[in-house]
Amino acid sequence: MPKSYLSNLSRLWGGALKNRILPDVRPLKEFTAVQFTGPESLQECIVRSDQELNGYSTASLDWDETEKAAHFHGNLNLDLPASRPDIQRSGYAMFRTRDPPKNFLEEDIYWDWQNLAHVALRVKGDRRKYFVNIQSKTALPTEIHQHRLFLYNPGEWEVAVIPVKQFLLTHWGRVESRQELNRNKVRTIGIGLLDRQYGPFSLYVDWIKAICDDEAERYIAEGRKLANKDVLAEYEKNRIEQLNDDTMIL
Repeated sequence: MPKSYLSNLSRLWGGALKNRILPDVRPLKEFTAVQFTGPESLQECIVRSDQELNGYSTASLDWDETEKAAHFHGNLNLDLPASRPDIQRSGYAMFRTRDPPKNFLEEDIYWDWQNLAHVALRVKGDRRKYFVNIQSKTALPTEIHQHRLFLYNPGEWEVAVIPVKQFLLTHWGRVESRQELNRNKVRTIGIGLLDRQYGPFSLYVDWIKAICDDEAERYIAEGRKLANKDVLAEYEKNRIEQLNDDTMIL
């Protein structure tokens, strides 16, 4: 059994226990969902693409020794699979953390983010349209909460911060409702590419965390200081468009 798996299992059980026993005495400032520290840490995630449906996109999650980070990359292809006439739409790539292992009573384990109001990701990306995807306990296993991954400085390392309350509940890309994420029943988190554009993509990821308000304010202030004004204006415009769109997140 991989050492990284055992350490992640210990962290999950310990974090879940601490969150449930000491939420008011010692509130968490952050919870690390995944931190890429070397090739072995990639085992904490799974990668998927439309190849599962006989599509033609490619997707990989590799360790980049130069950046000292995970590299999510590949090529998006929207061509419909010839062997699947039932498929009407193709072209996606994503990775996410693995489902938390069950506890010793064979019960599902959930991350408890009740005291954490934001998701933060240290990334270095291109200008493709990525989404952050969160799985929690919902009515359907195919429902996920999504939000655009807006970057102040494409091509540079930065910390992107997203308020948890702004994630939208979706089913196959269509917004289902304004139902907020159940923060004490989170299972997985990841990043997907769904921009309906042919071609290569490249996104480096250092870590993904859930953080408190104070930490979020610090990261946001640092990001705005470094942001290009034109990029910042586009960021705000796109963010408002997502908040006002009740029909489709794509």
